[in-house]
Amino acid sequence: MISFLTYEAYLSEFLILTSFVLLIFISIAVIYISYVSWKDKKRLKR
Repeated sequence: MISFLTYEAYLSEFLILTSFVLLIFISIAVIYISYVSWKDKKRLKR
C-alpha cells in the first residue's frame, strides 16, 4: 500500500512537470510563429 502511494505521488509530480514543460514549449512555439509571420508581413509590404 505504501509503495502504491509513493508511486502515485511520483506519477502526479511527473504529470505536473510534463504539463509545465509542454506549456513552455507551446508558448515558445506560438511566439516564434507570430514573430515569423510578423517578419513575413513586413517583407511583403516593401
